[in-house]
Amino acid sequence: MHLKRIAMPKNWPLPRKGKKKFVPYGKNAIPLLVIVRDMLKITHTKKETKKILQEGIVLVDNKARKDERFPIGLFDIIAIPKLKKAYRLVIKGGKFCLEEIKETNMKTCKVIGKKILRNKKIQINLYDGKNFIHNKEVKVGDSVIVDLAQNKVVGHLPLKEGCKVIVVSGSHAGFVGSVEKISKKVTVKNSKIIEIPRKNLFVVEK
Repeated sequence: MHLKRIAMPKNWPLPRKGKKKFVPYGKNAIPLLVIVRDMLKITHTKKETKKILQEGIVLVDNKARKDERFPIGLFDIIAIPKLKKAYRLVIKGGKFCLEEIKETNMKTCKVIGKKILRNKKIQINLYDGKNFIHNKEVKVGDSVIVDLAQNKVVGHLPLKEGCKVIVVSGSHAGFVGSVEKISKKVTVKNSKIIEIPRKNLFVVEK
């Protein structure tokens, strides 16, 4: 699906006017085509992008992705081993952007759901579609650290007072601070104090 550039999400770091009139649409994510062509500028056209993706040289969370429409979400890791480059999708100043990284195996993911299975095992559902059996006291709204190489949870970042969070949506998207108080809304403090709904927060550090 495509939409006119003028109507693309406000958090995309692309000019609303340009030679390319249409861009692929992605809700709360950016299509891999836009990452490779427009943000990394590795290619110039959709045709060139599709060609290199078909060669399997672009990895997302350590897996080769060949569909130019594949959605890249917050904290997804894009690696191009052939170029010895790796990036993480983050949000700053209300806009998605890429930060270059060295470590490609560890990924922070937000817990968006829990389910009790047989034998009282607990399945946690992560925002990027991953699911894990996890018996520790992980709550919805917390974050976990996933080892992509071993495909398992190796750390827990609870949403609690004192933890570091980033606002991922709304008018304060990109705001980073520490949690001061948790009630109906979460009070976050940095250079200023704001109140944010839990659903708009992402825990990044204890």
